[in-house]
Amino acid sequence: MAEPPVVWWIGPPPPLAVTRLTRVLQLGALTAMLVWVLGYLGGLSLSPRPTAPDGSANDTSQLFNWHPLLITVAFPVLMAEAVLAYKSPLVPMSDRPHAKLYHLVLHTLALVCTVLGVVAAFKSHTLKKPTPMADLYSSHSYLGLATLSLLGFQYLLAAYSYLFPKLTLARRRALGPLHSYLGKAILVAGLATMAVGIQEKQTFVQAFAKPASLYEPRMWLPGLIQLLLLATGLAVLYHHAPPAAPPAHHHRRQQFGGSSEADGAEDAALVTAQMSETDELHFERDARHSA
Repeated sequence: MAEPPVVWWIGPPPPLAVTRLTRVLQLGALTAMLVWVLGYLGGLSLSPRPTAPDGSANDTSQLFNWHPLLITVAFPVLMAEAVLAYKSPLVPMSDRPHAKLYHLVLHTLALVCTVLGVVAAFKSHTLKKPTPMADLYSSHSYLGLATLSLLGFQYLLAAYSYLFPKLTLARRRALGPLHSYLGKAILVAGLATMAVGIQEKQTFVQAFAKPASLYEPRMWLPGLIQLLLLATGLAVLYHHAPPAAPPAHHHRRQQFGGSSEADGAEDAALVTAQMSETDELHFERDARHSA
């Protein structure tokens, strides 16, 4: 009789405490960003603030501040929730179709927030007086455009494949692993791009605002946000770790040695089955705790 796989107390699948910690990290990142933007970067505005009586000069920093705030809502909050939709949704789901709709809504909102955040950054540059600021001059800009392009591509591909005209069931199943991979990769790319942008903004604050100390809140808050982004990414991705493979499978592979195309297909089927099993365990766990 085959020995059952060993499951650590922290999972996978992760216990409810890990899921709750993930939500604390997401909320912490958003709260820290709100404190930084509203308390130390000047707040928010939908238009430039005149700094000269004749309107020949203005300050667009409050318009720009929508950029980091909306991107924070988009990635560590909405995109992270979209990635968790089939594993540990914030709102318990009774079945996969409801989880699919939940995933779609979150992905749509994340895309909208990302686009609005990018528009805010461009507007703050072009509306600057007396001289407009340059666009697309930093690594953060290039990474941001690449991430936005991937996010848009993922959204269009998913809409074509799963919504309309909707591919056949076999083709949707074949595309599933790629769609799942792209979603997690885009989340990581978005969090990394945020970290680069936060570092860039912190450098500008240090250079132009001339803080009295490098240990002021407006200087150390960016580092805290970056750490929260890292922790959020790790916690979200941990929910996608598959359960341990049955020992008998590894024993057979070691006994016969090597690998083949058939082994690869079998491994893919095994991982798919494990991921489905993990999804069911998450649904059961959430239903048990919500009862």
